[in-house]
Amino acid sequence: MKKILTVLLALSLIAGLLTGCATTKPSPGPQSGNSERDIAPDFSYIDKSGSTVKLSDLRGKVVLIDFWATWCGPCRMTIPHVEAIYEKYKDKGVVVIGINLDEGDVKNVQQFIQAQGMNYLVVRDPNSQVAGLYGVNSIPRFFLIDKNGRIAKMFVGYDPNMEDVLSKEIDALLKE
Repeated sequence: MKKILTVLLALSLIAGLLTGCATTKPSPGPQSGNSERDIAPDFSYIDKSGSTVKLSDLRGKVVLIDFWATWCGPCRMTIPHVEAIYEKYKDKGVVVIGINLDEGDVKNVQQFIQAQGMNYLVVRDPNSQVAGLYGVNSIPRFFLIDKNGRIAKMFVGYDPNMEDVLSKEIDALLKE
C-alpha cells in the first residue's frame, strides 16, 4: 500500500511539473487558429533603457513571451532554457520578454532575476492585466509572435526539450 501511495505521489509531482502552476485569474484570451493566426493582444512596457515600448512596435521581429512567477517550480526550471534562447537569438531579430506575475515585493523579484542570471527583459504584471489579455490560467506559458504581430504558437508547462522545440519554431518564423 505504501508503494502504491509513493508511486501515485511521484506521478502527481511529475504531472505538475509538466503542466505548470495554476494562476488565480483565468480568462478566455486569444486562441491561435490552425489556418490563420490571431493578432497578439497589444500591451506596453518599459524597456531596459527606460523607454515605453508597445508589442506592436516590435513588428518585423519574432517575439517570445514567457509568463512566469518566482513561486512556480516549473517556471524556475524553464529559466535557463529561456536564457539560452535569448543568448542564441538576441542579435538575429528575436526579442524575449519575460512577464512576471508575482504580486509581492518588486525588490524580491529583482533579486531573483539577478540570482538567476536572467539577462532578457523582464517586466512585471502583478495584477495579471497582460496575462488576462492572453488567457493565461497556468504558468509557465509561452507565446511565439511572428513578424506580423500574430500568435504563431503557444506552449504550456515545462519540457526538458523546450530549447530545441523553441529553436525550431523560431528558425521557421525567422524564414517567413
